[in-house]
Amino acid sequence: MEEKIQGLFESIGLNKNEVKIYIDLLKNRKSSVLDVAKRTKIHRSNIYDALRKLIEIGFIIEVIEEKKKLFKVLEPEKILDYLKQKELEVKLITPYLKELTSEESEEVAEEISISKGVFGVRESLKDILKIGETINVYGASQEALEVFGLGFLKEFHTERIKKGILMRHIYSQEAKKRVNQLNQMKLTEAKYFPKKYYSVVATVVCGDTVQLIIFSKNPHTITIKNRTIAESYNRYFEILWQQGRV
Repeated sequence: MEEKIQGLFESIGLNKNEVKIYIDLLKNRKSSVLDVAKRTKIHRSNIYDALRKLIEIGFIIEVIEEKKKLFKVLEPEKILDYLKQKELEVKLITPYLKELTSEESEEVAEEISISKGVFGVRESLKDILKIGETINVYGASQEALEVFGLGFLKEFHTERIKKGILMRHIYSQEAKKRVNQLNQMKLTEAKYFPKKYYSVVATVVCGDTVQLIIFSKNPHTITIKNRTIAESYNRYFEILWQQGRV
């Protein structure tokens, strides 16, 4: 569970030290820098930097008890307050960002971008739904389920089916249970390949877009927008689809 918490906090902008210190304070409620250092093994100078960040975003506060400076974690609901504030800030600047987008940039026929972290990878996959065409995926593995999370995937497929978009998957064999689940869903087909073809990279093809999703320790997505490249990947997918098992 702590690994999931770590990933979630990193996706909203905290580094590993900040997450580790926050979790430590959550377990111990309040502590001195010395006590935090002993438990986390993080250098004291790095602890001070992390504490300043956590205070700034409202996750912890500084208190004085018996002339001793301590740091106290606030209730976890403060995380939601932080996210709501960030959402509000984004909404406020969105009109200005749209003004910066010229008509010429919207007509770009070729584009390559990289999204990093769990949040970025999820958002990239959600963007695929805006294209509105059949989605083909190969190289999917058990790691995909762990990174995306079943809650996110349920919402994604619900929205996809609502839009009437067909999606075909080719998983590796260890995710055979997931293949069976997908084949029970509307507008969804799934097959699998033997374990020897396992890959940490999943390829998503839709319309003029190809996404290479790398399920490493720090997951990221490389998105390529090019009709010719997408068509080539789709032809390769059709070959694999014919060889897949149900």
